[in-house]
Amino acid sequence: MRILFLVALLAASQFNQRPPGTPAETLLEPVILRALDEVTPAPTSAVVAFIEGSTSAAGEVLVSCAARTTGPDGCATMALTARLLNELIRRNGLPQPARGIRFVFVTSPDKTGAPPPNTKAAIHVDFAANQHALQVVRSPWSSASIVDEVVEVFARHKPYGTAPGAVEAGPYQNVGQPQWNAFGVPTVSLIGAGAASTGLKHLGLVTAATAYFLATLPNPGAEALLSHLTVGAHARLAEDGRKAVAQMGSQQRASADVLIMFGQAIEREQRRIRSVERFMPAPLDPILHGRLTDMEKSITSVWTSMGITSAPFVPAAERIRGRGGEDRRIPSRVRQGPLPTPDPPTAMLRFPNVGDLIYEIGNFIDGKRSISDIRDAVSAEFGSVALPVVADYFDKLAATGAITIK
Repeated sequence: MRILFLVALLAASQFNQRPPGTPAETLLEPVILRALDEVTPAPTSAVVAFIEGSTSAAGEVLVSCAARTTGPDGCATMALTARLLNELIRRNGLPQPARGIRFVFVTSPDKTGAPPPNTKAAIHVDFAANQHALQVVRSPWSSASIVDEVVEVFARHKPYGTAPGAVEAGPYQNVGQPQWNAFGVPTVSLIGAGAASTGLKHLGLVTAATAYFLATLPNPGAEALLSHLTVGAHARLAEDGRKAVAQMGSQQRASADVLIMFGQAIEREQRRIRSVERFMPAPLDPILHGRLTDMEKSITSVWTSMGITSAPFVPAAERIRGRGGEDRRIPSRVRQGPLPTPDPPTAMLRFPNVGDLIYEIGNFIDGKRSISDIRDAVSAEFGSVALPVVADYFDKLAATGAITIK
């Protein structure tokens, strides 16, 4: 297996001439994807908690799971992924990643603690036999990153993800994943589904491919990743555009909330593009930085091209709000991590996902955004929240001593 694997990998990388493949094969070579799907670790191979990277300064990628007492869960997939990657790297010639890959069993998402220093991304895996599709739960808007894009590309790879309805990608919700977004670590959740024989295989392939790809960046698939980011940004903004059109009603008049929602969606995708820099060695190549800046500017064209408004796009930091719509106070964290959760104002309780809303309010606190900025951001993500309601919650949060407001 070792010789065949090395020969195939060498041929693919040297000649790079093959028929057009799937989107996933633009990120990782087909021979690597086949190995991740088809190779079965030896029965004697050990479950490892950490696969060492070649460059300690490059950081780590985390894979986590939460064990269940009954039925299949993501921990079996995580353990298999650890054994598979370790065996392919140590015995079958798969190149060692620059970043380490750490495998973490989660007992309580709220008490997981801080991730290791210099953690670049996290993938949380679980399984739900009663669902029909692999669920991709994206990072919250505050932590939008390339991880969402990479996971979705691999999730739709053959043979498991090509059938209609085989994959469903959606916005952030609490599904038991560790609260590492509060530490600035983008965390994506994967929930396998269907028959264990195929559902766990699908989940395992996506987990292994995503972890290995992120751990090896920058790699030969980095160029294709930039193209996927541009295409994916327009696809996600099209989803937001449909929501905006629905909110405008039959007269198609854009309210302030519609413009805020769509503007924040554009800034979410700009954050995702900027996150490429998180996985690149320092100092960042000036040419790459310029290209990412151009990509950020290019997606603002949808602001007018979708016909929602003819006014030019204005970043949130430069936007002028009307009288009564401004609270320029700036909250700052005392420390990283999840914040206390004082009782929310009554008006917040109307949101079915009020816990996720409160979590994201905390995630947007960076010492730069004002209370009005954060109100706009969470309103775009969860639905309109009145500024006085958000300001009231910030005052309660400040009373706990977890944040300061200036």
